Amino acid sequence: MNRNLLVVLLLLCLPAALTAGNPVMLDTRLLVLAHPLFKQFDYATNRFRNTPSEYVDGGQRGLDELVAEIHNLDNWLSQAPQILRERLKEVPLPDRMLIERNFLAEKRQKEKRVGDMKMRAYMARMIPGQPGVTPVASIYPQINQIMEDVRAVVRLIRERHKSQLVIDAADFLPVIDFRGLRSELLLKNLHSKIWQGQKPDEKTLEWLREANDFWAGQLGMDAQIFPVGVTDARLEAIKLLEERTKGQHK
Repeated sequence: MNRNLLVVLLLLCLPAALTAGNPVMLDTRLLVLAHPLFKQFDYATNRFRNTPSEYVDGGQRGLDELVAEIHNLDNWLSQAPQILRERLKEVPLPDRMLIERNFLAEKRQKEKRVGDMKMRAYMARMIPGQPGVTPVASIYPQINQIMEDVRAVVRLIRERHKSQLVIDAADFLPVIDFRGLRSELLLKNLHSKIWQGQKPDEKTLEWLREANDFWAGQLGMDAQIFPVGVTDARLEAIKLLEERTKGQHK
């Protein structure tokens, strides 16, 4: 009786075990670095180029030029029907569809551009006494877009591999900041207390943290990961991100 019950339980549990999938590993740092928006990040201003967060060069003069360009685009859009009629003049009927399609694509592009420019002009006026300088909050939409795309890729990886566990390698390999390294502390033999079975004090824990940073730096920013017992989906995740963001922010 017990043997039959065990067989039944195995038959019930086996399909779930087979479909659960192995744990999957990816690296969100690589995904962020591979995102097209990140390539537009300007380290000098901490803003994203070609987005509403970008500084307007030239201060007030640059703002005035931006507003004038917005005005010109608004005029073009308001006259779009007349412009299309002019372009269709004397165009044979069979060729009109192509002209109209190209015009609509141009119109959508200008609408998006003028929308971005208006947002940029708005952001560039928000800091009193600093025309052209955008606030830190102006980069939030770009950051949110990057994180939305990264989260979408993580979901895709989990669904593709039918896995309940997606491990982020970035949690194990933080970027090392060499400026915080204090070599005089590392020269002290503080780890001996650990081998002697003594409870480490705060100084010993600080030594361990700096030793960890030191060796990670010696190995080239991060230690090498050897995936064991997981499916390495780091490259696959980057390819999925490239497919998702194709055409964005060029």
